[in-house]
Amino acid sequence: MPESVAEGGMADAERDILAELEKALGEHIALILRWNRKLMFPDSPHPSEMDDDEHDCDFGAWYELNRNNRLIDQPAMHSLAATHQQLHDSAKRLLSARAVDGEIDSAEFDMMALRAESFFAQLRRLERAFRTARSDVDPLTGTYNRQTMMGDLNSERERAIRTQVPTAIALVDLDHFKSVNDTYGHQAGDLVLQSVAGILQSHVRPFDKVYRYGGEEFLICLPNADMKQCARVLERLRRVIEASPVTISDSTTLPVTASIGAAPMTKSRTIEQIIEKADRALYAAKEGGRNRVRVWRSPDTKPAPKPSK
Repeated sequence: MPESVAEGGMADAERDILAELEKALGEHIALILRWNRKLMFPDSPHPSEMDDDEHDCDFGAWYELNRNNRLIDQPAMHSLAATHQQLHDSAKRLLSARAVDGEIDSAEFDMMALRAESFFAQLRRLERAFRTARSDVDPLTGTYNRQTMMGDLNSERERAIRTQVPTAIALVDLDHFKSVNDTYGHQAGDLVLQSVAGILQSHVRPFDKVYRYGGEEFLICLPNADMKQCARVLERLRRVIEASPVTISDSTTLPVTASIGAAPMTKSRTIEQIIEKADRALYAAKEGGRNRVRVWRSPDTKPAPKPSK
């Protein structure tokens, strides 16, 4: 059952809100998958869904219970709640029409998809704002920091196992970054890191999360993505980075490229082991000439030494 936001202090309240936002993310990914399944296959419901109310969710009840709390009574949270209601209304109209006349209104379906995208994007912005207040964001790049990463990734792994929704982890490493610092100085390197971080955060899907893994390396968590979908998202990121040189002075613009490796979350591997597989895929991208995407497909082998960056 939804609970009221904790009254034990600001830190507890922010923690509770972050937990609800994370729960809302997983809940609505699962809901959208269920809605789409019912639209495509109305006579074949998933066994676990037979008695579920398709339009009921914990986030809506939690918001109504807490909407007057001072941390939640703000325009951004009310806008998220309005988008959430519009998303559920679109789904209800689609499913009702499908049940009555067997037709799917393409315009309404597109509207539901747009509202889902907007809901996820607004949710991520709010989550980032609350995490910033809790110092969970890297101050240089604005991405989530490593301190909060492992807890988040373990939660995503548990969700992926529970819902059987494919999820992946990717490592993004900037090519030849050391030479940028050595040649142009660390201030130029910081500009490159900020530029790439901005690209990653603005070009991943709304429900993906970007972390500063360390140095010039970023980690991306991609829920609801098998390795084929993951490769498409990452290739798009690679191309945008390549097409976005960084201006560090009036006379100097630096080309930037990145090598990317990815691996799927699996029940049989810990998060540390999954990251290690993504790191091996990243090594393969570096070894293959850099500025490319590689996904983990090979059996376990002894890792080769990494090339210089």
